[in-house]
Amino acid sequence: MESLALNQRRRFHVLALVIGGMSGLSAVAFHQSIHWAEENWIHRIKDLPGWLGIVGLILMPALGGVLVGALLKFWAPEAAGSGIPQTKAAYYLKFGRIRFRTAISKFILGTISIGSGASLGREGPTVQISAALASCVGRWFGLAPRQVMALIPMGCAGGIAAAFNTPLAAIVFAIEEIMGDLKHRAFAGIVMVAVIAAVIERSVLGSSSMFQVPSHPDSDSLLTLAWSLVLGVAAGFLSHLFVGALLATRERAKNVQGRFNWMMPGLGGLATGCIGAAIYANTERMGVFGIGYEDLSAALFGELGLALLVTLLVGKFAATIFSYSSGGSGGIFAPTLFIGAMLGGTFGSLANLMSSSASAMPGTLALVGMGAMFAGIIRAPVTSSLIICELTGDYNLILPIMAANLSAYAIATHLRQVPIYESLLLQDGINLRKFPILRPNSGWQTLPISAIMTNTVHTLEARLPLEHAYLKIKDERFKIYPVIDSNGKFVGMIHRKGIMVLSQKNPDKLVSEIFVSQDFPKIYPDMKIRDVANRFVDTEWSALPVISRLDEGRVVGVVTLHDITRQQFLQERES
Repeated sequence: MESLALNQRRRFHVLALVIGGMSGLSAVAFHQSIHWAEENWIHRIKDLPGWLGIVGLILMPALGGVLVGALLKFWAPEAAGSGIPQTKAAYYLKFGRIRFRTAISKFILGTISIGSGASLGREGPTVQISAALASCVGRWFGLAPRQVMALIPMGCAGGIAAAFNTPLAAIVFAIEEIMGDLKHRAFAGIVMVAVIAAVIERSVLGSSSMFQVPSHPDSDSLLTLAWSLVLGVAAGFLSHLFVGALLATRERAKNVQGRFNWMMPGLGGLATGCIGAAIYANTERMGVFGIGYEDLSAALFGELGLALLVTLLVGKFAATIFSYSSGGSGGIFAPTLFIGAMLGGTFGSLANLMSSSASAMPGTLALVGMGAMFAGIIRAPVTSSLIICELTGDYNLILPIMAANLSAYAIATHLRQVPIYESLLLQDGINLRKFPILRPNSGWQTLPISAIMTNTVHTLEARLPLEHAYLKIKDERFKIYPVIDSNGKFVGMIHRKGIMVLSQKNPDKLVSEIFVSQDFPKIYPDMKIRDVANRFVDTEWSALPVISRLDEGRVVGVVTLHDITRQQFLQERES
């Protein structure tokens, strides 16, 4: 037994070493790839003479978006979005299974999207790439599904550690955002992978912090703390506005139908190009395009005036929404930090105008604002505090950062109970079944129906003989089943009891001969629970299908009256 345990421990250490090494190397390669693309594409174009440069800046993100959209449509649909929601879905719903192809496609599409100027970040894609590699390593070693699942947080930690050069924040992020459990058996592996990935990143790219910042002599002053609290409140409201605008715009983009809907990332790129080119033409600042860390660093040193800070804040805010909502391949970490820095710099400039003794406040609050926006949007208050300190190597502002982060987190959580990554998944009809998150003390009626519907859909084809239909459902517990045609489109409903009775009398009879094909109320995944409950009033059925907005007629779930009453009971019990 001791020998077996030792072998298992050794295998665990080998896995951690392999995952850490692969995470670090892939993150460095991804970083270098994006840097090369930005320098050779978007930055070269801006140096073209006269209006050629401006026109090039408008068109480059659009061309990159069209290429990304085509690749997403016809080659790698799994490479869309940030990568973190998809990783969480794989962790909770697929026992951590992520294809190796996902890592390759995310690497390529992320490089194209960010390198061509889309207002997105590389950190989310790095997490998905590293998690996919961890998943593949587990399967290559012949691990059981639950063991493969345990490797996903290790890959996530390695991705964050190498992307930001922040091993401590990476460990906390894996616990806070992915696992939600400090007692996870893979905790030691998470630490090992984060350290190894960070060591590789520092060996290749250098050991210095990502952002160099000036000293903050007033870090402990009551004035700094007071302004940080005010900034945290503002960041909370702005976070809520950002998430709401992103989800609403994304829903509209998802509902676009037609043969050429894959071109939506191109339209998002065109919008980004117009915003970025306009700002560059007037300010010579490129922060709207790509990651934008150069302008972020300038804000941290207090080098940007009030008007410029506001301009970059509004521009980055809008460009990120267009870039992400249209279907680009990239994350929101970097834009979140950028927006937070501009917001903080704005408040710092106002403080400086009110008092000459607050001359260092723009840079100070820019740093605080980065963490506050991260806490408000990502909903990881502990990670947000650590990541800002590790990004800058400056721990002097830890108290103002924590105060602002907690303020932003509290307000954002109060205004919108479901965090952004879960909201994005729910918008796609995916429910992680993390009911503590989806059981707020108030306002449960306004949650999307996808939060409580049954995602496992058992459909019956209309042309199926009743004998075969009965064999398909005899071991199932559902009472009502959606009926679909040969194209997979919803055409009606059928009772389990009807199948059981009639299959004995006339087994060759088809489902199409006995199912109910009346006009059922249309229910979509994003509809509020309250509105769906009202739809049940108009029908005698106790269960209704949930239909995709993207693919009209495709059943993505089933909701019952029991689901709604159960949610009401949980609310009443907790209150």
